[in-house]
Amino acid sequence: MHRIEESVEVAAPLGTVYESWVRCEEFPQFMRGVVRVDRSGQDTSWVVRTAAGPREFRAVTTELVENDRVAWDSGPGPVRHQGVVTFHAVGDAATRVMFQLEVEPHGLWEHLAEALGFVDRRVIDDLTDFKRHVEEGGGPVEAMVDDTAA
Repeated sequence: MHRIEESVEVAAPLGTVYESWVRCEEFPQFMRGVVRVDRSGQDTSWVVRTAAGPREFRAVTTELVENDRVAWDSGPGPVRHQGVVTFHAVGDAATRVMFQLEVEPHGLWEHLAEALGFVDRRVIDDLTDFKRHVEEGGGPVEAMVDDTAA
């Protein structure tokens, strides 16, 4: 598995950043790497852009701690990965988002994309898109969090 660790500091309070993240079904509106997100409870269906073309997968939320962390696992399948995002207050109006992802590439194109750093670049670009979205006022209006996942 390939491990990616990236972080971004967002100029917004921790609660705002967390609530924006857990509304992942809105990611396609501002993240270039996300095509579609459909969520049903702890189960989420994703379509993302990769160097090898669009990839569809399901992920299950394995841990959800309000204003602290979100973890997931894709389970077995053609797109295998697991990850965690943690949120850290850096002051009253700034939050560090730490993103960790383990991806198991399949096939020649995915191995090549990993070797050339395309997966890491996609994560960096999507985190930058998220930061811009929150800082430009795209923060939460109403969070859709399943409290039973914690």
